[in-house]
This record gives sequence, C-alpha cells and structure tokens, in this order.
Amino acid sequence: MERLTQITLNSMRLLSESQRVIASNLANQNTIGFRKDMPTNLGSVYLQGESGIDDRVFASQGETALDPGNGTLIPTDRPLDTAINGAGYIVGQTASGEQVLTRRGDMTTNAKGQMLNGEGLVIMGDQGPLTIPPYSSIDIAKDGTVSIQPLGSEPGQPLQVAGRIRLVEVPPDNIQKALDGTMRLKSGSMPQSSANVQLNSHFLESSNVNSVDSMVDMIETSRSYEMKVKLLTVAKDLDTASAKLMSLNN
Repeated sequence: MERLTQITLNSMRLLSESQRVIASNLANQNTIGFRKDMPTNLGSVYLQGESGIDDRVFASQGETALDPGNGTLIPTDRPLDTAINGAGYIVGQTASGEQVLTRRGDMTTNAKGQMLNGEGLVIMGDQGPLTIPPYSSIDIAKDGTVSIQPLGSEPGQPLQVAGRIRLVEVPPDNIQKALDGTMRLKSGSMPQSSANVQLNSHFLESSNVNSVDSMVDMIETSRSYEMKVKLLTVAKDLDTASAKLMSLNN
C-alpha cells in the first residue's frame, strides 16, 4: 500500500501545480499582452529501489512553457498604444536594470521622459532606455521608430525622430517566465534588433488566454484530483482490511 500511496500523492502534487497554473492564466485573461502558461513535458520516471525499497514509477512534469499564440488586437485612440503584429517581442528593462521581453504596448512617459509600458518596464531603444523629449504630438511607426512634434515648435513642421523601440525575435523554447511574471531568455543573451518584427500603432494586444478552454482544463484537473483522493481512500480501506486479517491469524 505504501507504493500506491506514494505514487498517488505524487500525482496529486502535479495536479495541484497544474491547477495553480490554470488559475493564474484565468486571473490574467484581461491583462494586456499576457502570454498563457502551459504545463508541459508530462511523463513518467522510473526510480529503481535501493536498500530494500521497492521500485517506483512516478508521474513527472517538466518546466512550464509559454503559449506562443497571439491575442486579439484591440483598437484604441491613443497614439502611444502599440501592438506587435505577429511574432516578436519588445525589449524592456526592470527596475534592477535587467533586460526582459514583453508584448505589452500600453505606453506612457514618466517625468524623466522615459517610455514605460503598463507593467512598469522601461522600454529599450537601440542605444539604451528610450527617452522622449517633450512633445505636442507623437507617432510610432511599424518598425518601432518614434517620431514627435517637439513642444513649442511651429505647426506644420516635419516630425523629428526621437528613437526606435527595440524589437527582437526569440524562439518560444528560449523563453521562460520568472516569479515576477516577466519573460526572460533561458540563454541569457538578448538578440539583436530584428527588422521582421512589426508594430500596429493605436492598437493593444489582449491576453491569449481562452477562458472557456481554461475552465474546461480546470474542471478536468479537478476531476482527476478527486479520483486520486478516492484512490487514497480505497488504499486506506484495503490497508485496514489487511490489518484485520493479520490480527485474526494471530
């Protein structure tokens, strides 16, 4: 019974982790640019017993991957709102100075003129943090070029280039999500800017979480967990019955 109990408890642990991931996805279904987490690499591992311990075959689960699917483009009336058209990422910088990846394009500028997105990341340009001078109007081109009408300039003057948002291409299997929710590269090396990544100005990208699919996954996971609980109850009953039989023999 010990073997059955250990294997069942291990499966319940993995199901609990899967349920946590699904719940996190549902909680972020309205977060701009959110990438859904997917528990992957489900399988089994054979543990050969040593020192008299019986062999075990445990359920195993690899690291959580990110769903590369894109969200829906939502039109807005803000010139600072931008969404990636297709694959690719915007390079941002955390408060600690670490460069990370983001799909979130709800941009603003702070008192220093730095461009930030809705999760507080400083948006990187080709030469470092993107800083925008005071402006009366602003435009973000498809290639990430930011052009402004400087504050106080004569109307009708051509726009001036203030910088370019750094856009990169990264394979999905080279991305992992940290505990703070930011997306980082497994390799640790940020690639060069890519001309293949395009932006849509006056748009935001929704989360790629499908609430219906997530709810179905949550129900299936809950039912699997309930089955494991019943299996533990059966194991307990069998163990109790075996103990009674052994006491009768004595």
